Amino acid sequence: MYGYKLIMTFSVFLFLIGCANDLTGEPSRNQENSIELTKISSNNSIDQSASNQAKEILSNHEEITAINAVNTLETLVIAIDIEHSKRFRLADIRKELTKEMKEQFKDIKVEFSTDKKILLELEKLEEKIQSGSIKKKKLEKEIKRITKLVKEKT
Repeated sequence: MYGYKLIMTFSVFLFLIGCANDLTGEPSRNQENSIELTKISSNNSIDQSASNQAKEILSNHEEITAINAVNTLETLVIAIDIEHSKRFRLADIRKELTKEMKEQFKDIKVEFSTDKKILLELEKLEEKIQSGSIKKKKLEKEIKRITKLVKEKT
């Protein structure tokens, strides 16, 4: 009889622990509403107004969690990170957002990616532009290199 009470108490205890809210896991959606968005200052010699405008437009989409974008006079490279639960629709989201960006920036060649590697490369490039440690020529080379990475199929 004592063993039966012990097993029942332990079972109820495990049931209550299993039904408790996960306080240590990922934050709920309403706590996670912010997007990682870095605006590149306009006081640099390299104009980044197109990339800042693209970030503003894309920040209105709720499925996006991070946006990085860099541009030259001819090319705009954008990389985004999609919320994990929305990754099943990744191809549709990518197609829709690429179309939206190409319509918005008709006079600039737009390269769009959802690849994490491109996101990290653009983040590094944004930091260099923000700090002023990159020249226009070097920026154009880096954007060409990143554009090749975007087009690369793995």
